[in-house]
Amino acid sequence: MKTSAYQTNTEEKQLAIQIVVKDYETNKSEMLEFRHTQHSHFRSAQRGICNSKISLAIEHGTTFFKQGFVYYVLGEKNIPKLSTREKSHIINTVVIVCGDSNQVVTCYRSKNPIKHIKHKSKMLFKN
Repeated sequence: MKTSAYQTNTEEKQLAIQIVVKDYETNKSEMLEFRHTQHSHFRSAQRGICNSKISLAIEHGTTFFKQGFVYYVLGEKNIPKLSTREKSHIINTVVIVCGDSNQVVTCYRSKNPIKHIKHKSKMLFKN
């Protein structure tokens, strides 16, 4: 499967991320829609992670399931062919999506994200 286009919905304060995925073998396409929470929209703007970078992480990233969340990690080996300048801006990007809905909880960059995610507990504890 390949993504034919990345589209960002500018309505509703840019809280929606739409990804069009097309399978060339079956010639079918499907639109996936993810929505930002207020927190993730604020943090992604602070950290300089635009919606196209989030889309790349969701599409090409390694997936981890922990604490009821889905972690998409875009490591160096997962990045599609881009220039070295573009790679340095998106390497080790982590996007956290709620497990039961398509809401992006937060996104960040880390030096060793897989190590940090693997050390998390399996369940999320609430006090």
